[in-house]
Amino acid sequence: MRSTAEPDTSRPGSGALLAYLTAASLLGAADTAVFIATDPGTALKTGGRATGSLAGLAVWLLLLAVSGRRLAGGDSPRLATAGLGLAAVAALDGVGLAVIHVAAGVGGPRIMVGAGAGIAVLALAVIARSAGD
Repeated sequence: MRSTAEPDTSRPGSGALLAYLTAASLLGAADTAVFIATDPGTALKTGGRATGSLAGLAVWLLLLAVSGRRLAGGDSPRLATAGLGLAAVAALDGVGLAVIHVAAGVGGPRIMVGAGAGIAVLALAVIARSAGD
């Protein structure tokens, strides 16, 4: 049995996890921003789509800000909890949109990028939060 005083070297440290979380958040924010910028006719076509597109971008940007702040040394339990909540919303958004688009037979690989990024940030947020405990 291993002593609790020894560092756990079987998984990346919280700094590395936060770097991965920040990078995945940047990917999600960039993906959403590129979609809105390159296809505003689709992204902003109706009030519901516009709200969803802009709210999704806001979630990704907030998650990027929170994970970046934690990475820069301003970590706290409140920030970890906020990051976990934002990551859960991003994952729900990405997977939900992928399911809707696949069921409707529309969209393409970009939809899977959003779903993958959402799942990745949720997993990383959970692991980074537990690594910080």
